Amino acid sequence: MEGDWKLLDFEGIRRLLEKLSATPMGADAARNLGPAPSVAAARQLQEAITAARFGLESGAGPVLPELPDPRPALRQAATPGAALSGQAFRNLHRILRVGQELRAFVEARPALLPLGAAVLDAAGSLIDAIDAMLLPNGSVREDGNDTLRRLHSELKQEREAVQRQIQPHLRGGGKAHWAGQRLSVHLPDGSREEIRGVRRGAGPGGHGTVVEPMELVALNNHLEKISGTIEQENQSVLRALTDEVRALLPALQKLVDALTWLDLAIAGAQLSLHLQAQAAELVEEPILQFEGAVHPQLWLAHVDHRGPKPKPLSVRIDAENPILVVTGPNTGGKSVSLKTVGLLAVMARCGLHVPVSGRAVVGHFHKIFVDMGDPQSMAFALSTFSGHIDMLKKLLAEADASTLILLDELGTGTDPEEGAAMAMAVLDELARRGVRGMVTTHLTPIKSFAAEHPALQNASMRFDHERLEPTYELEIGVPGKSLGLLIAEKSGLPVELVREARGYLARLHQGA
Repeated sequence: MEGDWKLLDFEGIRRLLEKLSATPMGADAARNLGPAPSVAAARQLQEAITAARFGLESGAGPVLPELPDPRPALRQAATPGAALSGQAFRNLHRILRVGQELRAFVEARPALLPLGAAVLDAAGSLIDAIDAMLLPNGSVREDGNDTLRRLHSELKQEREAVQRQIQPHLRGGGKAHWAGQRLSVHLPDGSREEIRGVRRGAGPGGHGTVVEPMELVALNNHLEKISGTIEQENQSVLRALTDEVRALLPALQKLVDALTWLDLAIAGAQLSLHLQAQAAELVEEPILQFEGAVHPQLWLAHVDHRGPKPKPLSVRIDAENPILVVTGPNTGGKSVSLKTVGLLAVMARCGLHVPVSGRAVVGHFHKIFVDMGDPQSMAFALSTFSGHIDMLKKLLAEADASTLILLDELGTGTDPEEGAAMAMAVLDELARRGVRGMVTTHLTPIKSFAAEHPALQNASMRFDHERLEPTYELEIGVPGKSLGLLIAEKSGLPVELVREARGYLARLHQGA
């Protein structure tokens, strides 16, 4: 579904999914989520979310733990001769373990993961390889191989020897001081002991003096040499382990893809619970049907006690009623209704559940055109009407029977009569092409035009005439009424003036 669906507040849905994600990979997937390329692809995520929600509601799981991001390490490992750090290996170890733990959940509910459960532990042999060579903190094990065992044994013996050599220098109040593999004497401030050796600077915290006795210099040099050899061998071990990672990169990438998918599905399931949503019926033909639909953000605001309970709306856009024309005064909720329908259509095509109380059917639209609010650009000094015209030019150049349109306040920005005439011509052309969608306007002539046009259906936002306020309820088949004079009269404007205004209105209608 190509188009300007970002104008429908879909970015807010992405942010909600990102917050619900447990991994950096899932968060990235949430930020980049868009309509699936096919109905089958959308159904896969939808079914995974349904399976994940069942697990959350039943307590059967899975719940994905927070995980590190292995992708930089995998990119590094792809380079021959690279050596991953010990921490990178421990991160991979964590990822591999979680993959193995998740396999049972996917085997029990295959819809969770279209890739199949086997990908979750296809690289499981790395776990034993890492455990054999690395400690839980990522350090290379001293007994990782014969060379390391020999070197660490030699290092231990040499350290014991140098510690014996330094003992005579510690009787006068000095303390042993290690700096890497070099052992020196830390003399406190005011010490009168004289040691023939190399001054190594101030002691810890800037107090006292560190001196390396001459008889220890050669021994310390030997310790550093052994330590350097150990570090070289450690790097050889890490390179060898990295070679094993490189050999398993395809399996590891599939594991990362699987964890990303599961994270997104579980986040989608949590969002479904918060919205009290359900899966829509996804079909190939261009159709939209929502029963008892609410805008997700308005519903969440209500649940969080930050707003009133939104009024549910029901719409059906199909071959019999291709274009819904919502008329009536401003501030009545027309734009919110338009956004609700559009946003839920995009969510369903992504595979997400939608907040409806009844049936939801969403067809396959190849393109979606959205024109919300004022599209003018200050940078190019375009007028409101010019901005609308630019959008209409693009719409008319590309729209066909697989296009969904969501046009807010069609025909505004110019003289009302000219704007209405333009809107009628555009709607007539779109209807001829079999375009489906929803249009809002407050221009009166369009109501009678929609009532007579076989492809258009009137609708309006209900208004409480007694309380003089909108109810935000969408009413299908009933055109919106002009309420300006009624509101003026009940708001206290002189009765004679309102009566005269009605007379002028009648003359205007006769002239029309």
